Amino acid sequence: MKNTEKTDRRVRYTKMFLRESLLALMKEKPIAKITPTELCRHANMNRNTFYTHYDSPEALLKSIEDEMYEQVRSSIERSLVSESISTLLTEICQVIYDHRDLCAVLFSEYGDKDFLRHIIDLAHDRTISEWLAAGIQSDGEDAEMLYTYSVNGSVSLIQDWILKGMKKSPRELAQFIEKASYYGLQGFLRK
Repeated sequence: MKNTEKTDRRVRYTKMFLRESLLALMKEKPIAKITPTELCRHANMNRNTFYTHYDSPEALLKSIEDEMYEQVRSSIERSLVSESISTLLTEICQVIYDHRDLCAVLFSEYGDKDFLRHIIDLAHDRTISEWLAAGIQSDGEDAEMLYTYSVNGSVSLIQDWILKGMKKSPRELAQFIEKASYYGLQGFLRK
């Protein structure tokens, strides 16, 4: 059992070093320009060790994104039972805040532009159903257009928040997004 624990610890340590090295390199260049050799050199390990865990730097990035996505998804699912959109937004902003070093790279010039949108889309169904329950005068197509408009604004605000050092708390940012969305929705409510 101790041998397995030692191996697991080494694997976690190796993966952590590879992740940190990839994120450091992504601050300087896009993922497509990072080679396994460069990544291994930066992590101070050999290529065989890298290939034991990942097929490519892109696969490593995908595993980092998948891990964060899963944390956001789990958090949102816990709050979906009885919570509001405000709580969902706060949950999303909190996970992003908790992973700010990773997010600063992912949402930067060389990061994955679609990753944040993918995270925000986790709240899609809940958001649409809450809007319709609140009395939005809209057919399904208009509700989708409104959601797209709202999400793009939210994504831009979150990216700006990250890149400017996250001066507002996750809750403050979520409240701002909710307030901006609420007033934007007023034109669509039944009178």
